[in-house]
Amino acid sequence: MNKNYWPHFIIALVVFAIGMGIWTVKTAIDNPVELDDTYMMAYQDVDKNIYQIEQMKREFKQKYEVRLLTQKLHFPDAHIAFEILTKDGKPVSNAQVEVLLTRPDTNKEDIKTFAKYHEGRYRVDVHLPLEGRWNLLLKIKIGNLVDYEKYKLSTRRILRQKA
Repeated sequence: MNKNYWPHFIIALVVFAIGMGIWTVKTAIDNPVELDDTYMMAYQDVDKNIYQIEQMKREFKQKYEVRLLTQKLHFPDAHIAFEILTKDGKPVSNAQVEVLLTRPDTNKEDIKTFAKYHEGRYRVDVHLPLEGRWNLLLKIKIGNLVDYEKYKLSTRRILRQKA
């Protein structure tokens, strides 16, 4: 009585593959891909214009410097302050600054607003719906130059920023 187990193995392998396919589709539906909003525009536009965006950022960095003054967010009412300075240290007062506060893992709680200039600083006051980590995205327009800045902030602790 020599039994052959190959047919059982092949059937088990096919059932396993079908099960993994169903699990993959279910996981993909339950966790949709969130679009990256680093440049505050559709990714197709970023993809099409990335070289111009990078060139404009380099030109901006040659003339201006952005300094984030806020180290930690306060929950639930956060106050964010930053400076935009010329390379010789003079504050810039005529910048249009679009601000997007977003969670790292979802865009459901996004807060989009504009910064107001007051006494040498740009300031944003927002009401945070949740504690935790937030990404601060800035779109700074001065004349025909545009810069995009990204900072990681938290309501719980001070996060180290990349240089």
